[in-house]
Amino acid sequence: MTSAVPSWFEWALQQPRQSHFTDASGTRIHHVSWNAGDTHKPGLLFAHGFLGHSHWWDFIAPFFTEQFRVFAFDFSGMGESGHRDEYRSDSFVRDFAAVLKAAAIAPGVIVAHSFGGSRLLQACATFPELIRHAIVLDSYYMLPGDLRPVIDRRPAPRPYPDANTGMAHFRLIPGQDCEPWLIDHLARTSLRQTEAGWTWRFDPSLRHVQPVDGDESLLSRITVPVTYVHAEMSAVVSADRANRIVAAIPNARGPVTMAQAHHHLMLDHPLALVDLLRSLLEQSS
Repeated sequence: MTSAVPSWFEWALQQPRQSHFTDASGTRIHHVSWNAGDTHKPGLLFAHGFLGHSHWWDFIAPFFTEQFRVFAFDFSGMGESGHRDEYRSDSFVRDFAAVLKAAAIAPGVIVAHSFGGSRLLQACATFPELIRHAIVLDSYYMLPGDLRPVIDRRPAPRPYPDANTGMAHFRLIPGQDCEPWLIDHLARTSLRQTEAGWTWRFDPSLRHVQPVDGDESLLSRITVPVTYVHAEMSAVVSADRANRIVAAIPNARGPVTMAQAHHHLMLDHPLALVDLLRSLLEQSS
């Protein structure tokens, strides 16, 4: 791993992004745009993983503004979106629908990672008219015979006295090697300042939410075009599971394997992911 910040990364972070808010079943959902004014272009929406936020796409999304009207969003309870009194699986599915409608990009193309990808599959079955193409990145989905994973219900950490202390405690789950300039960006954008100190940008009650879900009949009901991308070195999704997920979805493509990539594939090989997504989007246009 190198420590020098590459010029492409600096360029991506310099691209202006604008915040927007919309309502999803009574909760304010935050989404961002890089070129909302390009209304003549088709829509492209990025969705993050569990306890993440839209900043995970800051160094990926700007590469697609020439061809698309590009957005990313924060799931309810995460990032800058509002918190819910109760989180259910369909809560996050409705977040997709709210943003697609508010941004006026339905039917749109959606790229979603991990937790976001499993909720995207649910959205494909629930709101097929809103989605033109779903690209799912290394997302776990429960299949027949699976046991529901045990949730680690650790208490939320106490607020940190300053941002640097909080950043030093930032960890990827699952862990993997990552360039320090990428970790710094994610750590910094994952914190917010409160009267009590610096805390993470997610609702602590989400620690009790099941991050994986599954309805074996749901996958067979999907009619939306789906492309599944598997990270070869993933600690979350095995090659066998990736194949079984694709086999359960009618007319799904894949799994397309991203070589030498771990679960957080946008951190392992960001530019390779950009190239792969460009290829997949060209093929679906």
